[in-house]
Amino acid sequence: MKKLFQGSQNYPFLPYAQIRDRLKPGDVIAFSGKDFPSTGVKVATCSSFVHVAIVFQAHEPGSYEDSVLIAESHIDTSLPSVGTGKRILGVQLQWLAQRIAATDCPVWWAALKQPLNSNALSQMQQWLLEVEQRRIPYDFVQAIGAGFDLLDHWGLENRTDDSALFCSELVTRALQIAAVLDMTVNAAEQTPLDVMQFSCFQPIVVIKTSESQPKAWSGEVIELSDYQNQEMEA
Repeated sequence: MKKLFQGSQNYPFLPYAQIRDRLKPGDVIAFSGKDFPSTGVKVATCSSFVHVAIVFQAHEPGSYEDSVLIAESHIDTSLPSVGTGKRILGVQLQWLAQRIAATDCPVWWAALKQPLNSNALSQMQQWLLEVEQRRIPYDFVQAIGAGFDLLDHWGLENRTDDSALFCSELVTRALQIAAVLDMTVNAAEQTPLDVMQFSCFQPIVVIKTSESQPKAWSGEVIELSDYQNQEMEA
């Protein structure tokens, strides 16, 4: 089997079209970005992961349309949320294919090591639907606090509540509700980088590279069979 981690980017590449049918509810998708907020996240966390979303619904076999649905808390209001039909600065449901098509920055996939059982899936989806229907806003203040741990030494550690949620807080809470993560983890202190490093995930895979600098990619392009073998060994 090919070595999965090599090249300056550290992560192997599998195009989204090849892995779409392998996405499962609870898997996490991470995005990079070039705007001012994204740059701030990069500086604060020393990472290219600036936004995370969680797979809410897997692709339906035989479906003509791409049906992978993600839940996220986002400041991008360019698309109406699939559930409410409203443009929300906060918790949204979006088609993953549309989010990927809209960015020219890298996108990553972290797959759960173990799929959710039916009870865990139901509870996670119910909670995500609830916060989407309530139009929970994006939590700017705690998003900043999560990125700057120096504030914790001054007694300003974030506290989790569902009145406002930033992206990695939403994903962490969803994984806790699905009983994948321990409830003692402070969801309001997790950055996108923290989420992608949770031990419940398989090694990270790039599913889209930067369109603006395609020749800059130096990671390994792997075959789907290599990733399937790696999954079985995990």
